[in-house]
Amino acid sequence: MRTRTAAAVTLLLAAGTLGTLTGTAAAAPPGNTTTGSAYAFPLVGGAGVFLSAFDPDGEAAFVVPEVFAGRYECVTEERVPAAFSGLGAVSAAGTATLTCSGFEVPDLTGTLTVDVAWRGRGPVTAQPPVPSECRLRVLERAADVTGSVTVDVPGLVDATAALDGVPGTIRSALSNCAAPR
Repeated sequence: MRTRTAAAVTLLLAAGTLGTLTGTAAAAPPGNTTTGSAYAFPLVGGAGVFLSAFDPDGEAAFVVPEVFAGRYECVTEERVPAAFSGLGAVSAAGTATLTCSGFEVPDLTGTLTVDVAWRGRGPVTAQPPVPSECRLRVLERAADVTGSVTVDVPGLVDATAALDGVPGTIRSALSNCAAPR
């Protein structure tokens, strides 16, 4: 499941980054945008928690969590506040209400509380260019994720995990739509 999720996230990141970059061009200098993102997938009491952090131009940075437990996928429409310091660090802290559903199981609700930090480590690498009408450069850096995540969904999972060096990633997508191709 993790491989499928990682592949889906990669496709969503590429599509989302391009969509976000073109959609926020007015908030940045004409034709230029920068969008930050960070990802981690810690285990909390047997549940996989996918943490996706975003820092789009013109908007406050945020995390949108997802939880996978048993036959359930738990999602939220709430944004947990985050802060980005380039490719060096990202932090997020807050609570979100989860709605959990699955095939032939009753819907459940609960909460997820995060207080996490990504710390960049090692070199920054440039990803291969993504076909686009704009000049797009995606930089990536491995990160260690620390802090804590609590998932409380009655009847499904009630656990807290102290994170200490969970692998993660920090990315920065730089787009220049004003430059001739």
